[in-house]
Amino acid sequence: IYKVGKMGDDYILPDALTHVYTQKELAGLTQEELRLARNEIYARHGRIFKDEQLAEYFGSKSWYYPVTEEVLDTELNEYEIANRDLIVSLENAAGE
Repeated sequence: IYKVGKMGDDYILPDALTHVYTQKELAGLTQEELRLARNEIYARHGRIFKDEQLAEYFGSKSWYYPVTEEVLDTELNEYEIANRDLIVSLENAAGE
């Protein structure tokens, strides 16, 4: 069974690099947690965040090393892309 964390845990989606999460697995996340989970995928690749809240949140994580302005899709693996796309669809559905 795959774990989904909450804000405060090291990762919201600890297995995002190796597992495609399902809509059911992400159903308990709030809009804010979905936003953080989506950006967590980029943070793992060292994205520097201009958004103050994101910069502060990821800056508090021991694993986060900000090194790049942009993370391209070519730098993401198939699991990360599938997870990002699912999160975006959930965010859009909740915003309607």
